[in-house]
Amino acid sequence: SGGKLRAALLIPGWVNTSIVLKVMRDKAEAAGETFNKDDAFFHEDKPASGAWMPSQVIDFMIAELEKGKFYVVCPDNDVDRETDNLRMLWTANDIIQDRPPLSRWHPEYKDKFDDFLKTNRIK
Repeated sequence: SGGKLRAALLIPGWVNTSIVLKVMRDKAEAAGETFNKDDAFFHEDKPASGAWMPSQVIDFMIAELEKGKFYVVCPDNDVDRETDNLRMLWTANDIIQDRPPLSRWHPEYKDKFDDFLKTNRIK
């Protein structure tokens, strides 16, 4: 209390960044190939409708920090907060149950994840 240093955990969710675009560009350049930025699924100049823009994440983070929040879990335009929360719970159980990382997309666990969502949604 009264200190000048503070920590928070930002969990940005799906954000329209140019990270993938830059990785694809660098790989193409390293291979001597021509790079077309439209080949990237999404980026800041070609935003995905479900993802937030970086400025939205910053605005949300600042508002949450002003409320004194430690965990800043940003929403996106793709899923509701309940689904986000259930995804995070499933992912925490990936660690506890020694499942593959991001098992909700793994062929062996995808149906189990879908059942988990259906069973745990608030009715």
